Amino acid sequence: MRNDRDSAVFRSSIYRVLALAFSTPKGEDQAKKLYAAILEAKESLGQNESIASKSPVPEQPSFSDLAKEHLRLFVGPGHVKCPPYESVVRKDRPKFERGLVMGPSTADVRKRYAAAGLAVSKSYTDLPDHIAAELEFMHFLCAEESNYRHQGNQEEVDKHQNMELDFLRDHLEPWVSDFTDCVLASTNSPFYKEAATLLKEFTKNEFEYFSEGKTE
Repeated sequence: MRNDRDSAVFRSSIYRVLALAFSTPKGEDQAKKLYAAILEAKESLGQNESIASKSPVPEQPSFSDLAKEHLRLFVGPGHVKCPPYESVVRKDRPKFERGLVMGPSTADVRKRYAAAGLAVSKSYTDLPDHIAAELEFMHFLCAEESNYRHQGNQEEVDKHQNMELDFLRDHLEPWVSDFTDCVLASTNSPFYKEAATLLKEFTKNEFEYFSEGKTE
């Protein structure tokens, strides 16, 4: 495949920004930096216009408002607007498995993490198929690809590229569009609208990236 080291670094950085964007907000300063990073990433992908308003970029809500919106959208209490779990959102499963946490998707992502030499930290209290965890895994794979490319280890470069594409196809693609559509339809938060738009478009770009990079 195509992919040079700079491409892997760039892709890793966007996955990292997205993973943090859909994690629990940590504070005012981090939220501001993340919002700026999201908008910068969108611009780098050719998405210059603010999707949230179709006009000048709106001001990010306060950390307090962002934390409340995160709870409303992804956590609860009560009805969760947009469950952030692959096993809950995926529609290409038998009816008896749909909408359930700890489904086959959850078990398989755990296996993928282990195959890449990772284990879910004991301090991590959420499920391994949370959108932030899956995006963090892609960040890790891309970062490792960059490191191995720097070392000139083509065998490991190819191995990590294959893991990236497989995970993208088998785990992110089947549910990211539905998840981001839910976020876009359920919030007025500029932060989450911009983050959801970036996630949706970046996932599409990733498939184009790998497709264009294949060798015959």
